[in-house]
Amino acid sequence: MRTLFPLLLILVLFACTTEEIARIDLTKTEPQSISINCKKHRQIDFYLDGDMEYKELPIMVLDFEFYKGNQQILKGGLDPLNCTLLENESKTIENGITRWKFYGKLEGNFIPPSDTTFTIYPTLIKNNHPDLKIHKLDVVFVR
Repeated sequence: MRTLFPLLLILVLFACTTEEIARIDLTKTEPQSISINCKKHRQIDFYLDGDMEYKELPIMVLDFEFYKGNQQILKGGLDPLNCTLLENESKTIENGITRWKFYGKLEGNFIPPSDTTFTIYPTLIKNNHPDLKIHKLDVVFVR
């Protein structure tokens, strides 16, 4: 039993490891996309790596379009500031300005319906409040 426990622990740790596939910098103005070679039913999760300053919490939507070849198979949006499993989060308020840094899991995921290459186009839609400064905002694709 004593030798079985460490082996099970190692197995669980390897089963829980994630692989970062790609990142897209959402602060860039030109449209961006990634193409991912997917295996059927092998889930892809979305994370957000952010660093921003604001006086009022910004209103944002992260819109995703998924294509198989030229055919759009999925389109949807989510709130990029509604992350769970936050890591390395720091939030400070000084002179009415909030500085927020974080890495967290976004709601939802993508479960490929077949073995093929899918192209994903993420677009950040936000209010352009003059006090909003985005230093870093990357959507991270993780398998």
